[in-house]
Amino acid sequence: MLGPLRARRDGTDLDLGSPQQRAVAAVLVLRHGRAVSMDDLVGALWESPPRRPEAVVRTYIWRLRHLLEPAHTQGEPWRLLQSVPGGYSLCLADGTLDWELFERHVAEARARKAAGETAAARHLFDRALSLWRETTLMGVPGPFAHAERSRLEERRLDVAEARLETIVDLGDCADAATDLTALVETHPLREGLHYLLMLALHRTGRQGEALAAYRRVHRLLARELGVEPNARLQQLHAEILRHTAPAVSRPGVVTRQERAPRQLPHALPDFTGRTEETESIRHALLHPTPEAVPIVLVTGMGGTGKTSLVMHSAQTVLSAYPDGQLYADLRGADGTPADPVTVLASFLRALGEHDAYIPADASERAALYRSRLAQQRVLVVLDNAADMHQVTPLLPGASTCAVIITSRNGLATLPVSLRVVLGAMPDEVAMRLFARLIGAARVDAEPHTAHRILAACGGLPLAVRIVGSRLAARPEWSLADLAERLADERHRLSELAVDSVTVEAGFALGYGQLAPAARQTLRLLALPAHGVYDLRMASAVLDIPREIAKGLLERLVAVGLLESPALDRYRFHDLVRLFARRLALETDDDRTRHAALGRLLDQHLVAAAESYRVIRPGHAVVRTTLPQAPGATRFDSVNEALAWSASSLDDIMMLLTQTASSHTDRAATLLLLLDAVLMNAHLWHQVIPVATLVADAASRARDPRSEGRARYILSGALAQVGRLSEAEQQVNRAVEAARDSDADVHLLSLNVRAFITSFRDPALALRLFGEAAALARSLGNRSLEATLLGNSVQTRLRGEGIDEQTIGESLRQVRLFNELGDRQGEAFAQYRHGQVLARRGLLDEAVSGYRKALDRLPEGEQDFVRAACMIRLSEAYGLLNEYQSAMRHADAGLLLARAVRHEQLEALALRAQGDVLFATDREEEATLRWRKALEILQYLESHADAALVERRLADGYPLA
Repeated sequence: MLGPLRARRDGTDLDLGSPQQRAVAAVLVLRHGRAVSMDDLVGALWESPPRRPEAVVRTYIWRLRHLLEPAHTQGEPWRLLQSVPGGYSLCLADGTLDWELFERHVAEARARKAAGETAAARHLFDRALSLWRETTLMGVPGPFAHAERSRLEERRLDVAEARLETIVDLGDCADAATDLTALVETHPLREGLHYLLMLALHRTGRQGEALAAYRRVHRLLARELGVEPNARLQQLHAEILRHTAPAVSRPGVVTRQERAPRQLPHALPDFTGRTEETESIRHALLHPTPEAVPIVLVTGMGGTGKTSLVMHSAQTVLSAYPDGQLYADLRGADGTPADPVTVLASFLRALGEHDAYIPADASERAALYRSRLAQQRVLVVLDNAADMHQVTPLLPGASTCAVIITSRNGLATLPVSLRVVLGAMPDEVAMRLFARLIGAARVDAEPHTAHRILAACGGLPLAVRIVGSRLAARPEWSLADLAERLADERHRLSELAVDSVTVEAGFALGYGQLAPAARQTLRLLALPAHGVYDLRMASAVLDIPREIAKGLLERLVAVGLLESPALDRYRFHDLVRLFARRLALETDDDRTRHAALGRLLDQHLVAAAESYRVIRPGHAVVRTTLPQAPGATRFDSVNEALAWSASSLDDIMMLLTQTASSHTDRAATLLLLLDAVLMNAHLWHQVIPVATLVADAASRARDPRSEGRARYILSGALAQVGRLSEAEQQVNRAVEAARDSDADVHLLSLNVRAFITSFRDPALALRLFGEAAALARSLGNRSLEATLLGNSVQTRLRGEGIDEQTIGESLRQVRLFNELGDRQGEAFAQYRHGQVLARRGLLDEAVSGYRKALDRLPEGEQDFVRAACMIRLSEAYGLLNEYQSAMRHADAGLLLARAVRHEQLEALALRAQGDVLFATDREEEATLRWRKALEILQYLESHADAALVERRLADGYPLA
């Protein structure tokens, strides 16, 4: 990592691919062992992502997997680059990253130096810095790489400075001065380097040069930042002067600076992260708007480190406010806020006012306070403010002063120069803080366990400090001991406590300020395992009008118990959710909790039914399952329905998992209504565990209607991912459960049963498809009839010939879908009809059919159908001897198949690539593609397609 991104295996460099693929690798490596979400990867590559960036990222992931594990066996899990809940994780062995080796050397160097082993420390610093080659991540594009280059370069400079300090301590000041002279030229604002240069020059007897160095940095800081050199530099300057000038008697006067208040609490010595926020605060205080008091407001929920950030930032600007600092804890969150009149009295005393002259009247006291601050440069810090009433009297009137305020309340009407909203710490920053608290060695010994602990903390700085303090105080504990305790959500909050400090206490203070209605709002909204709420969903859970719900939600935001990431959208921090959910279990009865979850399910049911109606117009399922719920959702297009599913599906899956046993009937119906969107995105892997939970719950409840619906979805999902034996077991149970309870689901299940049968007994499958199609026709379910006809055609296509019945069924399914207005169904039917034409040797007509199918599918819809069309177009162009077009379409089909994780289509695309390569005399490459295709098909138990590939491997496949 410490230079151009490089990877080596067994001494050989690996080609990490295109610049953007290298950027994906960089993100995974720098966060190795931790989950990296798709959103993080997209954000790392592009400031303005292209259309469907996820498909591009998945392609890079696939290539990196095969690069890193070339000997990977199909069917086995990937060992290095793994799919994990929420994204991907790269798991590398210790000692494989130069960045980790660098940090290990640095940590050991600092430990040796602290122990007085200065020479050993210098050697270790030298070893660490020798690992750096050129600019870090050179040639890697994207916002993430840009930010990481800055961060890593800053880290390198910190270590270089520590090395030079060690050299000075060893007495090699002449060598150090040479290196430092060059460094201060390239990094002129790093005061630590100037200090070391002055010290090295001073100790080598070069006093004049040392004083000249001070004058340069003094002029530079004044010109660039408008500040004095820091106290350390000033003290060294004074020491050098004492050694070069005769002593003079000090005048016996007391200056204003010597009696100036210095009330700021100490800053944390191990403060970590928040670099951008610190720099923003520093800039706002050092470069204020003329004639206006610079006011910085730092807000956020309890435990985000507002006070720590302010104290850390304040230390960086003290020289700009030489007349003192005033500090008051306004106790805004604990229910007993400080009286601003009392705070004014304490500030006036600190400014030198005698008690006898402090007015009793509040307005006169505030006027005197502003008068005392006039013409002075004082920094005022108001910590933990409750509201504007408390803050306003404490604001100075002089623009020479500055104010920093922390509050859980947004203080929307406060005229601020800068508003900083603190959220959770990024994973890498939380890990750095954790390592500083417990020691890098303990983290290195149990890195994955450390990530589990920090995941339980949810990026909350207070939580990280608590677990770090507990482990630091108990060096005999392993990280696994604490990780196991934190894994239990029921007791997690009780584990996040040390001495009298708890995470829960901050939440309880905010909760105590709420009215009863707002308290119940918090409790009920915490019940569902939901990511983000909008007003419609929140009002449904609460069973109140939206305008009332909005007021309650905004109140929760004001006390820091809820976040609002966008207009009318709200979310919990994980730990606040646990706090509120526990209160709900203790406070609200079963009926109230049950009803709240049911109302949210109903909202999703209405939206899912509408999506089904839009995507599969004319299907009977919607008529028989449409739930009754307020605020019905309406989609005007397929794109709107798909956008809804893309934003809601993860939340729905979590909710279904949570309610499988308590609301089995609604959960099963919601699963059924998701069939259309699941098919569109080919998300069958995601639904299998959820459908299993619902189906088993319905079986235990002896609810055949719900069991039939859940097992129908489960069997279809298993069949789509190639797990045919399991699918057959489930569909048989679905058929029996739905036989007398749900006619439409019974028909749907018969379709899946016939589909599964088609892979082992095509003749029997054709009879089953025919019987089911006749039944659908008699019931007036034309949509399902068309689907059954299409599957019958597909089964015949696997045979040796196409008869007139096949052509008739193919044309009828096209016509049925067209009459229903089912654009996606018609596209699939056109695709099937194109296959029929191709088998009859009508290749130009087949190409036209595939093109018609693609024309009916905008990009982003039914990507597995688009993939299939691309593959069939490749086959047709190959037979027409248009090999360049054939390979282009095979490549496009392979990318789409992998993007939707459709392994059957992936194998067919590989087969098509092999066919073109063989026809163009690239037999070795063709054989590699065919073998990979065969491996996938054998794993999927797709025997007919596997046999075709085996024939190619034995005899070749001349297209022309």
